[in-house]
Amino acid sequence: MVICLLTVSSPLSALDKVSLQLRWSHQFQFAGYYMALHKGYYQAAKIDVSLIEGGANSQAPLESILQGDADFAVSSSAVVIYHMQKKPVVALAAIMQTSPVTWITLSERKLSTPHDLIGRNLPILPPPESAALMAIFNREGIQLSDINFQPTRATLKDLISGKVDAINGYISNEPYRLKNMGYEVTLIEPKDYGVNFYSDVLITRHSLARSNPKLVKRFKQASLKGWQYALQNIDESIRLIQQYYAPEKTYQELKYEAQTLKALIMPDLVELGHMNPGRWQTIAENYRALGMAKGQLDLNGFLFDEPSRFDNWVIHVGIISAALIIMLSVIASRFIYLSTSLRREIKRREFVEKRLISVNNELKAQSSTDPLTQIYNRRAFFEKAQTLLHFSERKGFKTSLFMLDIDHFKRINDRFGHQAGDQILIQFCVLIKNEVIRDHDVFARLGGEEFCILMLDCSLSGAEQFAQRLIEKLSTTQLKVEGKGYITISASIGISDTDYGLEQALKQADIALYQAKDAGRATYTIYDANQS
Repeated sequence: MVICLLTVSSPLSALDKVSLQLRWSHQFQFAGYYMALHKGYYQAAKIDVSLIEGGANSQAPLESILQGDADFAVSSSAVVIYHMQKKPVVALAAIMQTSPVTWITLSERKLSTPHDLIGRNLPILPPPESAALMAIFNREGIQLSDINFQPTRATLKDLISGKVDAINGYISNEPYRLKNMGYEVTLIEPKDYGVNFYSDVLITRHSLARSNPKLVKRFKQASLKGWQYALQNIDESIRLIQQYYAPEKTYQELKYEAQTLKALIMPDLVELGHMNPGRWQTIAENYRALGMAKGQLDLNGFLFDEPSRFDNWVIHVGIISAALIIMLSVIASRFIYLSTSLRREIKRREFVEKRLISVNNELKAQSSTDPLTQIYNRRAFFEKAQTLLHFSERKGFKTSLFMLDIDHFKRINDRFGHQAGDQILIQFCVLIKNEVIRDHDVFARLGGEEFCILMLDCSLSGAEQFAQRLIEKLSTTQLKVEGKGYITISASIGISDTDYGLEQALKQADIALYQAKDAGRATYTIYDANQS
């Protein structure tokens, strides 16, 4: 009787109707939401979801959220600009850990770097959609006024005819179409120049997140479950998209898009939907540098704070308790006593469990983290690096290894003391974590002032650009020595690929590091077997 009464009368048995505004027209880019709908994940979460197709003739997702035309939307990283403008938007999950936007040129025209685009005709989308592509030029010290930007949406025909010298597009779409037309392409990607924005951020409005956080949590979890299924069952997802959403797209086109986007989502390496507060700070700084945002980023209220499972449990217990008290009033006093004792025991056990988890996490962190800089230690580096290399081998990614050594570090200790030296090491690591490496790269302190970085999806040419940016960043950054003022440091860098395994890469990078020191320090050297 109790179960039947709760099933009939509980408001949880009804489906909550919500709408989701997609960013563009139907394609694999939104496969997770299609699969969550067709596999019944939304229905199991007691949600009735309507999908709103995006595109040139549709309202922008952020505006749909603010005007109440949609409950959820898929947006770009520009959502952080709206938050900085005090607009009521909330970020739930970042589906793509790296943005797919890129400059695309025809290889025959030999335009392969940002400097090659100076004075060229480039179509550009209105800000902030164009932010990641414009930030490349800022990173390379190129004035935006030196680029002939054209505020228009160019086509592939415009690129082929020479009307424009490059187009902005997605690495998952336009390159495939151009190659099918017989053209080789060159991509100038933001991530190769230290610009790494999130993309396809799932968002909602603040009022919904505040008034019904459990609905928002259920929607987020069902959506991520749909994405997990879509990425594990790509062929099935493609057939469904062709049948219900994009019949005009070929299987091969959707397959190319799926495989490209999966590499950007990185489900095998990063938790689906993961968002790093420090990375949001860096993204906001890029927007400020381009004049698209003002002020400081306060993340309070921006990242969705999920209600705890314990809160849900208390609500359900309350409903059941009320029904039992009404139906079984004869034993009400006994039930209250038992229920109170049960809650007390659950809280006690939860406290003990949380304490054990906390202690285990602390022990795990101590065994894998350098106590001074809070980055990986030598032991953790070898564990994480091997995992990353196995992943890169399966996916066919290039990886590069960097050995870094702070120049003349002994002089800092001798002049200012070891406490000042520790401060410099901490600030050096913070600078690299926040402004240089990505979430999935492995950064570790091997000992003293010697550090190591293993970068995924990074060729030797990309590694060279990274090393140059780091050296330039150090030369323009003043580090604070408490009570002593500010100093500038430099570093020597040795670089090697990982084609012959981790141990060999470490030996080669170490040799290259000492070659950089012999060359005068504050520089980098790429390992060359002919010179060793």
